[in-house]
Amino acid sequence: MPEVVMQFVSHPRPGSDLATVLQLAKDGAILWRKHGADVSYWSVIGGEVGNYAFVARFDSVEAYGRTLASLGADPAFAEFQAKRLKAGQSDWVRSNIAIQVDI
Repeated sequence: MPEVVMQFVSHPRPGSDLATVLQLAKDGAILWRKHGADVSYWSVIGGEVGNYAFVARFDSVEAYGRTLASLGADPAFAEFQAKRLKAGQSDWVRSNIAIQVDI
């Protein structure tokens, strides 16, 4: 069964508070984990240097779908999204969703 990986890449805005950026990532990770994702956070040190990548991994397409449905129904996730946007600490760069290909 193919795994699924989601990646949200952002770049801290000039003058942003790195402690706040990291705390928002931690807060988001708690919610994603609550709903079944395996989450990690990465500092990009090659290529798009200075960006951060929030990565959520799922064991299957079905697990990915269950997590998104569960997150979408959680009022705490909507509150978190509003808090993250209001904080204005970083800009979205890109997102990727990938499905594992067996080789």
